[in-house]
Amino acid sequence: MPSRRTVLSALAMAAVPGLAACGESSADQGRSFASGDGIIEQVPVAEREVLPPITGALLQGGNHDSRDLLGMVVVYNVWGSWCAPCREEAPALRKVADETRPEGVRFVGINVRDNDASALAFERRYDITYPSIRTADSQEALLAFGSKLPPSAVPSTMIVDREGRLAARVIGKTSYGTLSALVEDVLAEDGGRG
Repeated sequence: MPSRRTVLSALAMAAVPGLAACGESSADQGRSFASGDGIIEQVPVAEREVLPPITGALLQGGNHDSRDLLGMVVVYNVWGSWCAPCREEAPALRKVADETRPEGVRFVGINVRDNDASALAFERRYDITYPSIRTADSQEALLAFGSKLPPSAVPSTMIVDREGRLAARVIGKTSYGTLSALVEDVLAEDGGRG
């Protein structure tokens, strides 16, 4: 039976056509794939750094503060209602969010370059069940990811481990298989406690 890393690698290669490996020298290192329009990367546990707090007002009302989610795996998705790849990946994000919620995974959107009415219409259309940080507060939230999140990378998906460290990222559109495998890998760390 193939290892999870092998399966993830195959999924990553299928998810973004034309991906080329970016020099990995050891099985213990993270995997990174890149093409002109996408990157899929797992960050080795030993190389992860704690992110600054990710905060902001939510489209649905209330506020988000990443410190409230320490101890959980959190998936941040950068999106805009105007973004065609965001529309394409929305059903996959919703499905993984719904499937992993019982395991303690939380999803948070970060809406960019949008107005609240369009963003809320997008969420209704795609039946998005998780909260999103409003565009008005998105810049500060995006800065928390530093150089790991290019400024114009929409869509992007960042997976944060239970200790608040960036564990994996997808720059560009993700798929159900890729996102599910990345989230499951982070959940499996430390025996899957959550």
